[in-house]
Amino acid sequence: MFRETPQATYFFTQAEHNILKALCAYMVGTSNGAELDISIITIDAFVQQLPKPLRSRIRFGIHLFQWGPPLFIRKLCLFTQLESRDAVRYIEGWARSRLRIRRQLFRGLRDIAFLGYYSDKQK
Repeated sequence: MFRETPQATYFFTQAEHNILKALCAYMVGTSNGAELDISIITIDAFVQQLPKPLRSRIRFGIHLFQWGPPLFIRKLCLFTQLESRDAVRYIEGWARSRLRIRRQLFRGLRDIAFLGYYSDKQK
């Protein structure tokens, strides 16, 4: 879906950058690749300042979100490979899950997506 390389992310790998970019596109409702890259760079700078245990949880959460479709919506693919309809259903499943940990992870990823996107809108 998104193949451009990040301008300068230091914490996130290229794979994590692409997962966050796809997630942010759904969360904030935009598909502007350059705008999303800037948002990911902002998120990257924010996450670098967090304590190491929290950074590790964020990284783990991103990968769990990426690899979760077979478990949670019975689709044998990664989140970044889902069709739009299935991606929206998958994200909504996280938001409304009976499992508190899934809802918390959803909120955390949503919050950093909005942080990155809207902090760049203020500039």
